[in-house]
Amino acid sequence: MDDYQQSLREAFESRGYDVADVSRNRNQVRIVVLEENPGAEEFRSITEDAVDEDAVFGLNVTTESVDGHDGMQTVVSFRVRS
Repeated sequence: MDDYQQSLREAFESRGYDVADVSRNRNQVRIVVLEENPGAEEFRSITEDAVDEDAVFGLNVTTESVDGHDGMQTVVSFRVRS
């Protein structure tokens, strides 16, 4: 797990969210939070606190069904600027 993934997991969990997964594929980062009602502005704030705000590009917060999990989860995704 790279530094971004670990920092993001710790940041979300420290605010009381259950994190199912944090993954990175090249410059795309994806955080799956076991929360059905997203607080988009709060998730943006948590992400920008964990990762340098200038490195976050195109942050998106969606609610979707994730394979292997019951119900709906919130997915936070963004690209990391190099």
